[in-house]
Amino acid sequence: MNSTLAPDNPQTTPVSEGLPHYAAGKELLDNISAPGDEGKLGLPARTHLLVLLGYLLLTLALTFPIALNFTTRIPFGGDGWQHIWNLWWVRHALVDLHTSPYHTDLLFYPDGASLYFHTLVLTAGLIGIPLQALGFNLLATYNSIVLLGFLLGGYGAFLLCFYLTRNTWASFVGGFVYAFAPYHFAHMIGHLNLISLQWIPFYVLLLLMALDAKGGGIGFRANRKGFLLAAGAGALLAVNAYTDWLYAIFLVLLTGMLLAWKVLLPGERAVFAERGISPFEALARLFVGGAAAFVLVAPIFFPTLDEARKGYAQQPPREVMVYSSDLVLAVMPSELHPLWGKRIEAEINTIQPYLPIKNPSERVVFLGYTVLALSAFGAWRLRRDRRVRLWASVAVATWVLSLGPVLQVMGRTHFTPFDVTVPLPYILLYKLPLLNIMRTPSRLTVLTMLALAVLVALTLAHLLARGAGQSRLRGMLAGWNKRQTALAVVFPAIVLFEFLAIPFPTIPPGWGVPIYAQIAAEPGNFGVLELPLRPFGDYMAYQTVHGKPLAGGYLSRQPPYPTLDKTPALSYFLNNIPPTDPRRAQVANGQGIQALKALGI
Repeated sequence: MNSTLAPDNPQTTPVSEGLPHYAAGKELLDNISAPGDEGKLGLPARTHLLVLLGYLLLTLALTFPIALNFTTRIPFGGDGWQHIWNLWWVRHALVDLHTSPYHTDLLFYPDGASLYFHTLVLTAGLIGIPLQALGFNLLATYNSIVLLGFLLGGYGAFLLCFYLTRNTWASFVGGFVYAFAPYHFAHMIGHLNLISLQWIPFYVLLLLMALDAKGGGIGFRANRKGFLLAAGAGALLAVNAYTDWLYAIFLVLLTGMLLAWKVLLPGERAVFAERGISPFEALARLFVGGAAAFVLVAPIFFPTLDEARKGYAQQPPREVMVYSSDLVLAVMPSELHPLWGKRIEAEINTIQPYLPIKNPSERVVFLGYTVLALSAFGAWRLRRDRRVRLWASVAVATWVLSLGPVLQVMGRTHFTPFDVTVPLPYILLYKLPLLNIMRTPSRLTVLTMLALAVLVALTLAHLLARGAGQSRLRGMLAGWNKRQTALAVVFPAIVLFEFLAIPFPTIPPGWGVPIYAQIAAEPGNFGVLELPLRPFGDYMAYQTVHGKPLAGGYLSRQPPYPTLDKTPALSYFLNNIPPTDPRRAQVANGQGIQALKALGI
């Protein structure tokens, strides 16, 4: 395996007892600041395969017992059945109906519903089409996409880390930190859109490669590498948008941070000049990337804006508070951990008022003690390295933004006898279009974990630099002393232990009862009313069996349902209507049955 720390200067000064003396440290700092061979990764195919195999084995082990129940159960909780419906609907709309999947007549019968503000996860749906064509059932398709998020998430972060460090093992550990973080396991509780975080590091990698590619000359041909990489980054930004708008918006924020860093700091501007990149060319690359992303997302961007003007997707400010991180959650061990998870969960549920009402998938944002310790050590030890400074700044900035608009500490938002509140930077973002609808600042933790993964990789590459000149894994291991070998093995093992979430609970579907097969066999196109009438993802999962339109539905943002408002026979069956409701007289003596028949239900 190629583990070269600095390809332009492979000669490294020997390291004494695992830590470099001052002169060696200075040389390594200078070398590690150089980009990876001007946009090239330079890894042999065998290394890519070994890395993928490593992440595959980790994925199968750390998501236990999903692989054992691959076709019969899915990870438990949340909106999993809603996403099962998504996978079915995307295939049904594109393959069977030859229509846009962003509108359906099968929910909120007979009105239908727009799906532009629903987490449809089109990328997952498109991946699911060939899987279903190969004979995978919906459960196996869902589980495949879950596992793919871990496998490709680790691989994408590995490539990003290797581009920055040129150290294979350090990059593999960095990829593990990103892909197997508690944030990722927490969103296995039903959030297929957020599990699919694998596209994020690929975008960041291509963006950095586009900005690092040498310039010079005039015209596209002389600078085509930078432009092509920028276009690729734009395409990956669009892929993130079709996965989840939130991730795309986060990446736009990250891009702004990176650009501000490179434009505002004189040292960063000097690097641009050394590579022959003029301000005009840098702007041109950004324009190409932005144009590529805009063209690709335009088919859903403008309809989504139109849908936003209808108002139903707007969320009250209290929702943003619920979906913001508490200050202590970053250092609160995961409540999914097999040893202390239950005790942590019980403790969190006693901290009023916000923590108990937060969904577990939103309040598990543990960053890891070992990850934080090594990142802090690297940020201090390598503080003269411009890349370490950059990613440390990104980690801090995204974590602060994840705390939301107002500081929460152990559930409290008001402090001192004067009930003082502490506003945070996210309060400014809340005023931007779409962000006040997205309502979930805590999910910025995904970028915090990516930044910490890079910091871990940079720090490990520095500490393992004695073997940096070796080109094969055996030579690299031989080049490490005892302290470095212990660090290379023990550190990842401790991180793995801190991040554990096994066995992850799974659940079988409830659609095996005979009535749904009977409904499917009934001729004609009629609506089905499930009682009680309420937003419930299971009803949508059952629809994948019977295939008939459904009265009501459960979407990420509940759209208007005019038929419900004007039809007492439907609204009387709402889950929260008491038996004494005046509508009872309007549905008595067979009136309600006749009204439902008239609707075709």
